[in-house]
Amino acid sequence: MARVADNIDNDDHIEFSIGKLLKAGYKLTRTREVIIRMLGESPGLYDADSLYMKIKKDHPDTGIATVYRTLDLLTKLRIICRVVFGSDKTYYMLSKDCYKHAFVYMICNNCGKIIANNECLNSSLKIRLRDRAEENILKNCKLQVDNYQVLFTGLCDECRKG
Repeated sequence: MARVADNIDNDDHIEFSIGKLLKAGYKLTRTREVIIRMLGESPGLYDADSLYMKIKKDHPDTGIATVYRTLDLLTKLRIICRVVFGSDKTYYMLSKDCYKHAFVYMICNNCGKIIANNECLNSSLKIRLRDRAEENILKNCKLQVDNYQVLFTGLCDECRKG
């Protein structure tokens, strides 16, 4: 798991996510529940291998293919967000409405901490990006944007001071 400083309230995400899965007509399998609970109880960004290793400790009969299939399903249902930083690893996080939010990330080049949706970063971007950017892009570029991510790299506050 990538360490994340996250300003999103995750208190009711687990029950919301389970309800969304059931409402879509899917069963709550052990692997699905474990992944949803892991992402909800420890907010952050997880890669598939990290999730698999954590699940494997308590459920040794769970295979990596099951984890990948579960992540694909939960992404398709928009219960979790798939976050890709360049061509590196893919990460996953639980989100109520991943496709209606722009996500802003900062990765510390020194310690590797990922800072997600920091209020200061978000405010700084809103100054530069016009509201309704998705509508403007559709109108002017003929491209439909469902969601966008902005990635900064540099030093987190602790590494900058240390």
